[in-house]
Amino acid sequence: MRLSVADVFAGCGGLSHGFLRTGMFDVVLGTDIDDAALKTFHHNHVKHGSNPVLVPGDIRELAPSDLGDLLSPLGLDREGELDVLVGGPPCEGFSQNRRHEVLTESGDRVFVRNPLDSRDPRNDLFRYFLDFALLMKPRAVLIENVPQMVTSHRGATVAEIKRTLGRVGYNVSWQVLNASHFGVPQARRRAFVVATRADVRPFEWPSPTHGAVPDRVTGLMPIVTVHDAIADLPVATERELGRRSPSHYRRTESGYALSMRSETAVPMNHVRRVPGERVLSRLRAMKPGMIASDLPPHLQTKSAYYNSYGRLSWSEPAKTITKSCNYLGSGCFGHPVEDRGITMREAARLQSFEDDFDFLSKSEPHVAKMVGSAVPPVLASALATRIAKAIEG
Repeated sequence: MRLSVADVFAGCGGLSHGFLRTGMFDVVLGTDIDDAALKTFHHNHVKHGSNPVLVPGDIRELAPSDLGDLLSPLGLDREGELDVLVGGPPCEGFSQNRRHEVLTESGDRVFVRNPLDSRDPRNDLFRYFLDFALLMKPRAVLIENVPQMVTSHRGATVAEIKRTLGRVGYNVSWQVLNASHFGVPQARRRAFVVATRADVRPFEWPSPTHGAVPDRVTGLMPIVTVHDAIADLPVATERELGRRSPSHYRRTESGYALSMRSETAVPMNHVRRVPGERVLSRLRAMKPGMIASDLPPHLQTKSAYYNSYGRLSWSEPAKTITKSCNYLGSGCFGHPVEDRGITMREAARLQSFEDDFDFLSKSEPHVAKMVGSAVPPVLASALATRIAKAIEG
């Protein structure tokens, strides 16, 4: 019998999808304020044998007890019956990478950082998550957020999480993990908090499986690169052509790419985006791995977000894929050799979503938001395996 997992602030479901992919979990509930993301969550989980209860809209309008009642038909509404509660409370209030758009004198649209705002009401959403955890008392709890959750306000947030769950017998620990160390082709750092009930075996954090320098002694495998991840995808098209024969995949020897492929058809969302002439001139001047600050003075912007207008490098993992990955000015999202931005399917591959994972939106910015906001499923699977081991002893 599979373990039950409820996903709060689920988005399109990257975190719980990683749990599902282990074959040890059944996703029983998902909540999100984004209706299309929640439909994407449900659609892909059903494809893998789960049929989660959906809770759309602003979760703050529901009492945690109401949320628990929704699990009654599954027999999981009683205290202690749910196996795992996971979630990534919205991180904008914690993240120092929050940006706002600025129109420069030259007409460039650029994104600049906002300072960390301790008054952001979204900072309190983790407390709703904790209230639900206290009500349900699952065997294990997993919280994901940006690294600043651990360091902001001198660690007050994680200290509160540990104090709140510790009072009812949970053992709490946290780490900042780099997704590239676990087989994801992306140097994405995220904080994770894991809490296990006192009657559960102690949780052991997963050890890195991939390193910059493969080591025969430690058994580390090579870091998965951008080339490993996306070079086998078909030629990007000018418009959406729908699903086509798998014969359109390019030849590859990458184990990662082969593990992402669909056996039935090449994926959708692989539409090329050619930027405007001003941005295109910057991209053409870049070699793989370059960012805006590497450009000659006449092509630089007066202000820009770090890594903006950057080109990915074939030989390295991608930099962080964000929810603005459809816009070159907001990060390092230029194709390594072609004069275009990455497609949303390439972004999904770099996030470790397999090609059979469908994104149910016709809006490219919306798909970008779903992809970039997600926890890479491959990293989530590494955590899920250790949580299952703790629960099952």
